[in-house]
Amino acid sequence: MQSNAYHQISVSDIMQTAKIRRQTFYNYFQNQEELLSWIFENDFAELINDNLDYYGWQNELLLLLRYLDENQIFYQKIFVIDKNFEHFFLIQWEHFFLIQWENLLDKVIFDQEKKSDYHWSDLEKSFICRYNAAAICAITRESIIRGNSLEKLYSQIVNLLLAQIKIFES
Repeated sequence: MQSNAYHQISVSDIMQTAKIRRQTFYNYFQNQEELLSWIFENDFAELINDNLDYYGWQNELLLLLRYLDENQIFYQKIFVIDKNFEHFFLIQWEHFFLIQWENLLDKVIFDQEKKSDYHWSDLEKSFICRYNAAAICAITRESIIRGNSLEKLYSQIVNLLLAQIKIFES
C-alpha cells in the first residue's frame, strides 16, 4: 500500500510482494479485508498490550503516536480508499482504535487513582475513557489524512488528559 490505494491491490499483488504462494495467503486469510483487520489488531494492539505496564501510559502514548507517524502512508491509503469500501473500513478502524485508546486511557486513570485520594466511579471512568478515546481517534485520523505529525500532538494530549483528571478529582 506504499504505492497503490487499497482498492487497487489484488491478492496476487500481495503474494508477489510477500514472495509467497497464493494458497499460503488463503491458509491464513479469506480476503484482503481480513488481512487488513489482522494488521490493525496485531500491530497497534500489540504495542498497547505488550508495553503498557512496562513503559507507563505517557511513554506508551508517545510510542503509539510515533508508530502511527512511521506508518502514516499505510493509514492514509486506508482512509482514502474507494467509496465502495470506505464506510466499512472507517467503521472498523474507528471501532478498533477506539477500543485501543480506551484501554490506554483506562491505564491513565488507574495510574492517577493510585497517586491520589480520589476514587473514580465506574461511570466517571467510562465517561472520561470514551470521551477522550473518541477525541483522540478523530484527531489521529484527521492528522494522518492531512499528513501531520502525530508526535507533535503528544504534549497537548497529555496536558488535556491531566487537566480533565484534575477537574474530576476536585
